[in-house]
Amino acid sequence: MCEITIQVNCPYCQSMKVVKNGVKRTGRQNSLCRGCGKQFQYVYQKAGCRPEVKRLVLRMLVRNSGIRDIEKVTGVHRQTVFRWLNQKAGSLQVSPRLEAYTSVQIDEVWTFVGQRKKRKRWLFYAYATETEEVLAWSWGNRNQRTVARLYKQLQALEIGRFCTDDWPAFGKVLPVEKHLVGKTYTRNIEGVNLCLRTRNRRIVRKTACFSKKEQNHYNAIKLICYYRNHHTL
Repeated sequence: MCEITIQVNCPYCQSMKVVKNGVKRTGRQNSLCRGCGKQFQYVYQKAGCRPEVKRLVLRMLVRNSGIRDIEKVTGVHRQTVFRWLNQKAGSLQVSPRLEAYTSVQIDEVWTFVGQRKKRKRWLFYAYATETEEVLAWSWGNRNQRTVARLYKQLQALEIGRFCTDDWPAFGKVLPVEKHLVGKTYTRNIEGVNLCLRTRNRRIVRKTACFSKKEQNHYNAIKLICYYRNHHTL
């Protein structure tokens, strides 16, 4: 008689130190990982309970998939997708890798929340070409105050020069001796703008996609910036 043995690995830490840990009310076997201490089931009834599905949902969020598209493909309810989005974004911290940068480019893109496109939300952000990372960003109106909030986040860094277009608010906030103005100096960040619009439908200029809540909107952008910097979630 042939006996088939199935090796169960922990879906969280991939440890093989897995033992049985009682039975759920559904009658399904529950398992416990001795490595990380987390419990799991070998087979889940609901898609939202599977760790690999959660990782798939997060990858789809940063690859231009809409909430309802994700719900349709994965079988996870859209409210669960929103909850995962906000939980993941809340746990992430985008911080510069270096203490000094030769050149930083600054630009802005507009988005909107809800169906009123006249109420734009402007995203100002700083991009370092030498490390290809988003250093910091600021939300608000397209005015000097929003630029000042962004510059305050960059003051802890040693930056050789700031490259922007000729929008007047940049010249009023950034130090004159380090400020370079002209589209010639912002070609890299213009490419990042295109990437952001490609990765998130909310930033596309002509789109029917939008966020109903500002928290979901901001966290979706934060998730994309983190993914761009680290290429993993």
